[in-house]
Amino acid sequence: MKKYFALNIAILLICLSPSELHAWGQYGHRIIGEMASNMLSPEAKSRVEAVLNDYSVAMAANWADFVKSDKAYDKYNAWHYVNLDDGLSRQEFDKQILSTDNGECVYRIIWLIGKLRQNPNDNESLKFLIHLIGDMCQPLHLGRSADKGGNTIKIRWFGQNTNLHTLWDSKLIERQQLSYTEYATHLTKIHKPTAKRYSKDLLLQTAWDTYSVVSKIYDSAESTGNGYRYIYDYIDICEQQLVSSAILLASVLEYIY
Repeated sequence: MKKYFALNIAILLICLSPSELHAWGQYGHRIIGEMASNMLSPEAKSRVEAVLNDYSVAMAANWADFVKSDKAYDKYNAWHYVNLDDGLSRQEFDKQILSTDNGECVYRIIWLIGKLRQNPNDNESLKFLIHLIGDMCQPLHLGRSADKGGNTIKIRWFGQNTNLHTLWDSKLIERQQLSYTEYATHLTKIHKPTAKRYSKDLLLQTAWDTYSVVSKIYDSAESTGNGYRYIYDYIDICEQQLVSSAILLASVLEYIY
């Protein structure tokens, strides 16, 4: 089984470039994992890495995308997103975000937190949780069902054809040309993030903050042709989402471990 899984990972990495991976791409998830890990207490970090079989949080953060190469995991696809209507009030948002009708990301994060509180040694649940918190903070994973979270919105990016979802998954981050450790260090120096006391309210507020920038990103689609200007205008939003995700992830892991 282990050999079969390792082969799947190797094939996936050979066949897919980082920009073709899913939310936040390989680099984005690792940036979040690296920042979150650095916020953990030594005790929590040690316990988390023990459950991950001595892998770092950053290196485990992409597992839930990698296993999409295995059809046995198809049933988990809806865990990675929630499709939401435009212009929701906070009350309407909280109701929709916790529904499982149009994607299960936030519902499953809460479910996994409860599951891990009961059994903190559940390796697979921990890897899903690390990944899904990253997914939740990529704005277009809280996007519209009509365009599949921006996947059907075609754009031009530095002379290449792509779509709005892929731009925010990976291409905007990749353009910074930093390793995930360098980018995590850079964001930590600027924002000085620290873990907070976890609560469901913190989770829902982080999700609401993400939803609050979704319309602006949709409205930005016509501006992507001027890539350098687009980076100047939108990289701060992208980086703030990475930081917010890392803070939430650290807070959740500290709560569990």
